Amino acid sequence: MEKSILEAATTLIEKGGFSRLTTTGIMQKAEIEPVQFYRRYKDLDAFIDEYVKKFDYWFSGVVKVPVSGENNQTYYEDILCNLFNSLWDNKIMQELLRWEIATDNETSRRTAQLREFHTLPLCQRFADLFSDSDTDIVAVSALLVGGIYYMILHHRVSAFSGMDLSREQDRERLLKAIKHLSGLLFQDCVQPSVIKIAVAMKKDAVPLEKISGYTGIPIQILEKI
Repeated sequence: MEKSILEAATTLIEKGGFSRLTTTGIMQKAEIEPVQFYRRYKDLDAFIDEYVKKFDYWFSGVVKVPVSGENNQTYYEDILCNLFNSLWDNKIMQELLRWEIATDNETSRRTAQLREFHTLPLCQRFADLFSDSDTDIVAVSALLVGGIYYMILHHRVSAFSGMDLSREQDRERLLKAIKHLSGLLFQDCVQPSVIKIAVAMKKDAVPLEKISGYTGIPIQILEKI
C-alpha cells in the first residue's frame, strides 16, 4: 500500500509538479480508498513532508569525499559536474526545487536549509584553499551552482543565451565550460612557494601526475610552468 501511494505521487509530481499534487489525485492514481491514505497521513502537507525527506541528503550524495591523491581542482570540477548531471537526471529533485522557490512553508524551508547545511563544509574547504587569493571562491561557487540550478529548471521554457539543454551537445558545452572556469579559478590559488617546489620537482624529472598529487597543482598548469 505504501509503495503504491509513493509510486502514484511520483508519477503525478513528474507530470505536474508538487503544486498540482492533491490527495484525491494520489488516491485515484494509487487506486485506494480515502481511509487507506488518511490512516497513514494526516493531510497532503504531512504526506509531502514524508515524501521529500528522501531528498534531504541529495546534495551530500553529489558532494563525495575525494579519493586519495585527487587534486583540489579535479575535486571542484567533479562536484559541479556531478551536480549538473545528478540534477538533470533527477526529475523529482527538479520539481522539489521549483516547489521550494514558489512555496514558503516549514517543509520547503527544511529541505532547503538541510541542503545548505551539507554545503557549508565544502564552502569552508575551498575558502581555506583560496584564503591567500583575491578570488572569493564561495561567492563564485554560489553563482555557478545557482546558474546550474536555473538553467536546468528553465530549460523547458526556452533556450538560455542560445543554449538548449535538451540538446546533448549543449549539455556537453556546459560541462566543458565548468571545467574551463575551474582551471581559471585554480590558477589564482597556487601559492608561489608551491610553484617553486613544483618547478624543482620538474627539473628532477618527477612525473607530472605525482607532482600534481603532492602539490595540488593541476597538470595543465604544471605543463606551463
